[in-house]
Amino acid sequence: MKIALGTAQFGLDYGISNQQGKVNIPEVANILEQALSLGIDTIDCAGAYGDSEAVLGKLGASKRFNLISKIPALSIEQSTITQFFEQSLNNLKSDSLDTMLFHQAENLIEHPNKLQLFTQLALLKKQKLIKNIGVSVYSPEQLKIIAESFPIDTAQVPVNIFDQRFLSPSVMQLCSDKKIKLHARSIFLQGLLFIEEEKLSPYFEPYKNKLKAFNALAKHLSCTKLTLALAIALLAKRSTYKTCKEEESSYCFEKLVIGVCSTKQLIEVVNAYEQVNQLRITNEELYSLADTRLGFINPSQWVV
Repeated sequence: MKIALGTAQFGLDYGISNQQGKVNIPEVANILEQALSLGIDTIDCAGAYGDSEAVLGKLGASKRFNLISKIPALSIEQSTITQFFEQSLNNLKSDSLDTMLFHQAENLIEHPNKLQLFTQLALLKKQKLIKNIGVSVYSPEQLKIIAESFPIDTAQVPVNIFDQRFLSPSVMQLCSDKKIKLHARSIFLQGLLFIEEEKLSPYFEPYKNKLKAFNALAKHLSCTKLTLALAIALLAKRSTYKTCKEEESSYCFEKLVIGVCSTKQLIEVVNAYEQVNQLRITNEELYSLADTRLGFINPSQWVV
């Protein structure tokens, strides 16, 4: 199961299409139970996601799931990550983590103490308190700079039907050469893909044609928008780019980080995930929806 459960909604009112607000603790408990029953074994969390890690700790998530967490953005005055790592362990009631990422890529690019910060994370891995270390990035350029400077195991990257920058042959080759595992996030663009046209903010007016093309392709393929949204992450195989020696069945992404607000949504996501490989879709159809306008594909730039 490639799906990893995102948890921003467990601690924050997160997502442009989220009308339910922060998920309450009983529903989080239900989601975790449902996730286990569906074969999901990994949870993606972060200290920056409100009290989500404390909620997961109360519910005993560390005893049942592999945990990914993140070091929050560090100011130039900060030169240690220890307290953030220990705080995550304390909140999650865990002795170790599967993966720890720098949440802010710039902390490994421009921070004056970047070497010291990374060395501290590498030491935690050496002490077997963390299995994998890495970074969350926004652009292929950030990934390239960091991958050539530090021996990271994992990178979390934005990928969706419109944002296909990380599917380029150069990125695939870099990750193959450096043995970097990719985790895809922002697959649904915070739910933008599923908002009806009449309910869209005026901000998205310049991008309506791409959203219409996405809807039209889903109708053409006789599939749900949810299934088509997942197709970009599941059908983008390394072998498509002929840059790696992996078998054709190997995908670019080790995990797809997807957040939900209810067990109903989780079941819908997993059902759609299981339908992707039956899609009769060409690479050309997938790539026709690619867009490089950051005002569209980068939610941090939205003005809504």
